[in-house]
Amino acid sequence: MDRKEYLHGMFYGVSAYLLWGLLPLYWKMVGVISPFQIFSHRVVWSFLFITLVMVFWKKGEAFKKELKSAKSWLYFLWPSIFISINWIVFIWAVNNGYVLETSLGYYMNPILVSLFGSILLKERVSRLQKFGIGFATAGVILKTVTYGKLPIIAIVLALSFSIYGLLKKKSRVDSLTGLAFETLIIGIPSIVYMIYVEITGKGISGNLPVYFWPIIIMSGILTALPLLLYAEGLKKLPMTVMGFIQYLAPTIGLFLGIFVFKEPFDFSSLIAFELIWIG
Repeated sequence: MDRKEYLHGMFYGVSAYLLWGLLPLYWKMVGVISPFQIFSHRVVWSFLFITLVMVFWKKGEAFKKELKSAKSWLYFLWPSIFISINWIVFIWAVNNGYVLETSLGYYMNPILVSLFGSILLKERVSRLQKFGIGFATAGVILKTVTYGKLPIIAIVLALSFSIYGLLKKKSRVDSLTGLAFETLIIGIPSIVYMIYVEITGKGISGNLPVYFWPIIIMSGILTALPLLLYAEGLKKLPMTVMGFIQYLAPTIGLFLGIFVFKEPFDFSSLIAFELIWIG
């Protein structure tokens, strides 16, 4: 692999996961509205932001071409479904006191990403990477056992984003066009829901200050930017490498859960996460 391309991939990947790691702060800030409303705004404003970026980069023709293909609608339906599941569950979990479990989910995800890369894409896993996967897996198993119940939120987040990453890795279009199509597919039901809650008086208008609108519109940029960075990183780096970069986001989430949101964190959790950190 070209060194320059590898470094570019590292920059994109690290930037994406730093932004994702800090997102719980934003979702808490806009948590005065329901998770489904937040999700809908997130999708609609993401699509508008991506459209502006496409116009600026003059990539609208490629998107128009994909829109005319029935196969493209079916092709992009699947990543749209999996990223939707991931977004809704994550927003709900953050605003219901499960930031630490979301952190566990995203610690589990790199293991799945690395396994998908080695098994499905036949990517080579080095001895050191196997060593790291072993420690991380042990930490996840310990945390799951000491948690006292099946961590459904963590499992759903890990699986949904791993499958999304696999689908994006095999994407036949550029990152911007793919993301535009995905947000368009999710955006159609989302904008219908947004209009419905506003008309019925359950939305932002009349219930929250006017300045909440620009705050929630920011969700489009905060959603699209890391996804674009992530998609570019995936195209330049092996999935096994991207899998380990991802530990940045849950580590930030872990510290936010403990020190900012004051969620309980016992000694067994500390041991489990230390094993993951060693990995």
